[in-house]
Amino acid sequence: MIKTTIINGSEIRYEFMRSHRRSVTAKIRRDGVIEVKAPLLYRESDMLAFLNQHKRWIFNHFDRLQNADNQQKKYVSGEIHHYLGEKYVLQVIESNKNSVKIDGNSLIVCAKSSEIVEKILKNWYRNQAKTVFSELLPPIIERFRKYNVAPAKISIRDMRSRWGSCSRKGNISLNLQLIKLNENCIRQVMIHEMCHLVYFNHQAGFHALMDEMMPDWKLWKKDLKFL
Repeated sequence: MIKTTIINGSEIRYEFMRSHRRSVTAKIRRDGVIEVKAPLLYRESDMLAFLNQHKRWIFNHFDRLQNADNQQKKYVSGEIHHYLGEKYVLQVIESNKNSVKIDGNSLIVCAKSSEIVEKILKNWYRNQAKTVFSELLPPIIERFRKYNVAPAKISIRDMRSRWGSCSRKGNISLNLQLIKLNENCIRQVMIHEMCHLVYFNHQAGFHALMDEMMPDWKLWKKDLKFL
């Protein structure tokens, strides 16, 4: 559950999670929420004191997030864009017909005007995600049938802070941005969310199931990054 506190006069959102661990760790998600993980007996008041002790790191990180948001892509020729783990140079061509295609190391967008290049490319990414995800996910779902679980619903969303999510109702959401990563990274996220159908939290059984379903999942998790 996301809560709020005040640090240096600013409202800070945080999510406090306890588990069988020995240390306290904190990370700031791209949505600005501070995710704190601590041992089972760690008090929330101590956690808030911990955040105050690290307020310089917190606000420095917020500044970097703000700068990253200000450096958004302009969708003009010469920019680097990603698809399935590969880098492509964007080429924008004026045309009477809107289209997207890959030619060598070029991602070519034909558009009737420069103002709609972003929309055309995002629609293309979404269509590609639907196709690729629908190919990768069924074999994974089939492997989980021995645990008598299956997703109630699959959706593709453009999320800022998570690569995927699984609700208690069994609804799995996959981040649209996954289509920019290689297929093993995509599989890692899919298997992660499917494991949540068996173990909703990240307990020992969850990680054991991850190891069973994808022995090298930790390797691909390291490659998960926002582009």
